Amino acid sequence: MLTRVHHVGLVVRRLEDGLAFWQDTLGLRIAKQATVQDQGVRAALLPIGRSEIELLEPIDAAGGVAKFLARRGEGLHHVCFETPDVAAELAAARGAGLPLIDEAPRRGLAGMICFLHPKGTCGVLVEFATPPPGEHHDAVAGAGPFAGIALREVTARSRDAATAAALFTSRLGLAPAAAEAAPGLTATAVTAGGVRLGFLSADPGSSSPDATALRQGLESTGEGLTALVLEVADLAATSRALGTPPDGAVHLDAARSRGVPLTFRAAAR
Repeated sequence: MLTRVHHVGLVVRRLEDGLAFWQDTLGLRIAKQATVQDQGVRAALLPIGRSEIELLEPIDAAGGVAKFLARRGEGLHHVCFETPDVAAELAAARGAGLPLIDEAPRRGLAGMICFLHPKGTCGVLVEFATPPPGEHHDAVAGAGPFAGIALREVTARSRDAATAAALFTSRLGLAPAAAEAAPGLTATAVTAGGVRLGFLSADPGSSSPDATALRQGLESTGEGLTALVLEVADLAATSRALGTPPDGAVHLDAARSRGVPLTFRAAAR
């Protein structure tokens, strides 16, 4: 059983650069930090509402994270779901016919972990994690204009949004969720612990700007994670702090946020 989005993994060139944005600008606090030699990374976990952000700096040029950085630059790397029994979840994924990166659980920053191969999950690199007993990073996130910041959605680009959501529902047991799309796009979503994983695809025949941009993204980098949606208590204060006018939301492009496009929305009251 997958209980929540434990964290979203982001690749950065230098851990300090990632912390300069997520810690110094947005006010998140480091809950855990370590060098994970077998994964070839320096990593840090920062709680953000119902989930956490994991920053990954590659330190092994031959490792998978370093190759990701060389190929795609800084940005979203994976989504991790928490489970009380990572070995059982891995066995269930194997039984469902999903291709695996790990044949057995191993230790990671989040606890006992394993990865599924993204070719079986519509381009989304999926991690399962069982944290150490008693470990739960539950802290008020953010400060000042970002007080109470939380992760609302992880967004993925897909060739067929309906197929992607159906796969995560039928093979990983996640619950379907409501989703809205811009003109020319189709949106679906699943949810775990109050955080959504949303899928976007272009409507066949649509020539809208959003549909065109999505097709170009598929051609250049394929399916996979593309953006995060965050919620804040005071959207106007967030807008002023970032110097970005709100339009029902505040948008921050990837160049300003270490390779991850961000959308800030007002928290539901």
